[in-house]
Amino acid sequence: MYEVLVYLSVVSAAMLVGLMTTLLTVLRPIWAQQPEDAAARSFQTFLRFATPNPILLLLSFIPVISAIIIAFLDAPGTGEYVSALVGGGVFFVGYFACTALVNTPIYKIVMTWDPETSPEAVTPLLQRFHKVNLIRLAATVATTILFFAAA
Repeated sequence: MYEVLVYLSVVSAAMLVGLMTTLLTVLRPIWAQQPEDAAARSFQTFLRFATPNPILLLLSFIPVISAIIIAFLDAPGTGEYVSALVGGGVFFVGYFACTALVNTPIYKIVMTWDPETSPEAVTPLLQRFHKVNLIRLAATVATTILFFAAA
């Protein structure tokens, strides 16, 4: 059971590393080059597909739930056990909490924009979104490494 949870956490966190990397290296420059109204529409379209996505939601819960379950299991060794628990904690604070506390309010604002008009403050909102994604990228990289070390 321990090995399965660690494996699922590595895969989940690594997939989210890919998502964060794509957001920061592909979508960020695209949105930065677009006029604000086009960037707003593009961001809104992205969120229409990303925020209710059950796969992304599942990936966002696996490392946290795995760490909680691992806390009650016998791990192969103390170092591995600590790595798994720290990995879950890093993910919870750096990814899960940042998403809930910072990005979700951004998503709610963006989804209220009227696609026919140019919303205000698009650039500062996108900049805040990308800054938080840097934190989420660092958290998912660290989580991947920590759960890999727990294997």
